[in-house]
Amino acid sequence: MRMLVMANPQFPVPQEQFPALVQGFTAWREKYRSKMESFYFFAGSGGGFGVVNVASEAELNQLMLEWPFSFYSDVQCRPVLDGDVALGQWQALIQSMAGGAR
Repeated sequence: MRMLVMANPQFPVPQEQFPALVQGFTAWREKYRSKMESFYFFAGSGGGFGVVNVASEAELNQLMLEWPFSFYSDVQCRPVLDGDVALGQWQALIQSMAGGAR
């Protein structure tokens, strides 16, 4: 299951905790690197996004529970699918609707 995971800062991180959180983030990234199809930061601001490919919602939840910045961030997770697959589904829907209108 592919999920777009987007995170934006919600609460300020205490300055004295920041180095340890970044170190934890680096370790988290390495642990879950194989699950991440993309990984980006927003340029010039806090936050970022990525696409993760996980087996279940429970695996996604575990991944996000372990992310060190989760308690300081507004996190949104949205399921995504390949655009060509979605387009094919739309085309099939239109064809079935046209066939039913006769």
